[in-house]
Amino acid sequence: MNKSKYFFAKVYGDRALFTSPESKSGGEKISYSAPTRESLKGIIDANYFKPTITNVIDEVRIMNKIESYTQGMRLLLRDYSADLSAYTYISDPCYYVKFHFEWNEDREDLKNDRNFLKHEAITERSLKRGGRRSIFLGVSECQGYIEYLTEEEYENDKGYYDDTNLGFGLMLVGLIYPKKSGEMLRSAYGPINMKNGRITFPRPEDCPIINEVSNYSFKEPDLTRTVDQELEDY
Repeated sequence: MNKSKYFFAKVYGDRALFTSPESKSGGEKISYSAPTRESLKGIIDANYFKPTITNVIDEVRIMNKIESYTQGMRLLLRDYSADLSAYTYISDPCYYVKFHFEWNEDREDLKNDRNFLKHEAITERSLKRGGRRSIFLGVSECQGYIEYLTEEEYENDKGYYDDTNLGFGLMLVGLIYPKKSGEMLRSAYGPINMKNGRITFPRPEDCPIINEVSNYSFKEPDLTRTVDQELEDY
């Protein structure tokens, strides 16, 4: 057994901005029509994360109709002058997310912290409490919320696109972080398609387009709190 049971979460808010990278060069931001795998992983990490585990997004259901609006923004520049720009947001987003976690095989020093039942208990309790950290739908001005779902609710609740297939074209899928400090951070892109209102994401390492972004440095990790200490807090 190398992965946990499946969890189901409702993620929603007043607006979302999953920024399309090609829209940022002119100072503007335009949202993808659907959340990226990386953004959903960040939301699930905010619910519960430890270096012992790696959260994996299995599927997302788009529950509400995809509608967007554009809002003018006043941006502060480096010389403290201002410029005008426009951001395009998704209105009233709601997503049902299916996910699980796996062991982080790169952290052998945390091998004794690998206890599925306890990590599963903390993940589920965190969902029922609305997450452990603030939830953002893409960017910090888009506050979001997360709630616990049963598998029955996930499978049977009515979604707007339940009978619809859509192609979203080429999208950012996620980032591939180096295992050693100073190695290259890479970004992965692939075609994203929705079938009957559901999107199944490929893993970043399996994507057809992988670009090197920059050197990525990080501090060597230290021992963290054990899962027994985490569970005791609940």
